[in-house]
Amino acid sequence: MNMKKHSLIAALATILLAPSVPAQSGNLVIEAGRIITQADGEIADGVIVIENGRIAAIGPADSTERPWDAPVVGGEDLVAFPGFVEAHTFRGMDRPNESIDVAAFLDIRDSIDPVSFFFENSVRNGITTLGVQQGNSCVVGGQGMVVRPVGMTVEQMMVRQPFGLKLSAAPKSGKSRTTQAQALRKAFADLREYLETLVQDERDESGKARREALFQGRDVDEEENQGRAMTGLAWTVDGLDIVPRGGVDQKERPLLQLVEGRWDAFFYCGAPMDVHLALEVARDNGFLHRTTLVLDDSCWKAAEIIAEAGVSVVLDNDMIHIERDPRTGDEIETFVPAVFQERGVRFALSSSNDTNRSLWYQAAFATGQGLDRRDALDAVTVVPAEILGLGDRVGRLEAGYDGNVVLFSGDPLDVSSWVEHVIIEGVHVYDRSEDVRIQHLHEGVDPRKSRGTSAALRSER
Repeated sequence: MNMKKHSLIAALATILLAPSVPAQSGNLVIEAGRIITQADGEIADGVIVIENGRIAAIGPADSTERPWDAPVVGGEDLVAFPGFVEAHTFRGMDRPNESIDVAAFLDIRDSIDPVSFFFENSVRNGITTLGVQQGNSCVVGGQGMVVRPVGMTVEQMMVRQPFGLKLSAAPKSGKSRTTQAQALRKAFADLREYLETLVQDERDESGKARREALFQGRDVDEEENQGRAMTGLAWTVDGLDIVPRGGVDQKERPLLQLVEGRWDAFFYCGAPMDVHLALEVARDNGFLHRTTLVLDDSCWKAAEIIAEAGVSVVLDNDMIHIERDPRTGDEIETFVPAVFQERGVRFALSSSNDTNRSLWYQAAFATGQGLDRRDALDAVTVVPAEILGLGDRVGRLEAGYDGNVVLFSGDPLDVSSWVEHVIIEGVHVYDRSEDVRIQHLHEGVDPRKSRGTSAALRSER
């Protein structure tokens, strides 16, 4: 009985943080003493008008028309900022890794837990968009998806699905670097062998059908063209033969779509030597242009070849790499983002498992280490949005973009600032003054006796 009550309270706390789920229907007016757009500078004493989940207008309060019947959130003492974007995470699932090496046919939507406290904390920290991928302990992992951190079902959370495949150049548990590299190369060699077998089968079948058609006096070329138009092309060998897309097994199809350049790849590298393997596999199999490297902090040593490859990267949450000089024993510290910035590599920052080191903290820490403020803020908004293929929807505050807005009590990079409100697609999903957990932590309020929880309990009856 106690376990059931505990689970119910946990679920209710999540419900309180996400009272409604965005459905592209939110209408809202946001007022702020300062708006940081991440697009065209800042607006003092500004207004953001959201209609049907999208930003309809943004500008100074005295010159921006607003609907008279829309609810108003904010105030002159608050700072508006785009919702943070997490380009890559494997948290929020029941289990991030699988035992099988090549699992491209798996879909992580079956593993996402909508009531995970990770998503609750993401909202609390102003993260409004997340790219969820399988964990790093894989060879070829499952299919990822992009979610908003609110909703009681995966379907309500979904922004974009499926999106991307996870791969790892670092050895998974039980493998050496040699066997990991062999398994990666074999996955694509097996795919090609499978496709070549299909092509040969299709060639044999087509040859038989062609002979029969010619014998019966039918127009073979016209029939083949009509068939191809209906089924589409899946694969060609030497530019001569085709396989109907419907003929490709579902187990192989995601990997095929990757090598066709239809999907993005998130390639984990745990050490500098892994970068060479990741770039080789991506280049040899035709998806380098759609590859993002997910890097351990030591991989700054491979920054030169990453820059030459022209790929984007997601940096480890530990931005300071520390090693000892082998001769003197002195500690050598390297600020990783600066190395990539100097070489022109676009990078996104990532949050830590520690909820106190979310994206706002990471950006603040980066500026404290000398990174330009705009670059630091871009690394938690604009760049990760572009990595997720959503650069025209999230990461900025401008007309036409999703109405994802975070209202801070002060500057987003000020350690004394708090996330006061979070709006996702025009829906007010978080209000710090009604956050049951914050109240319980700071004021000693019992969540079971709060007015919000009582209302939620009544709604469940």
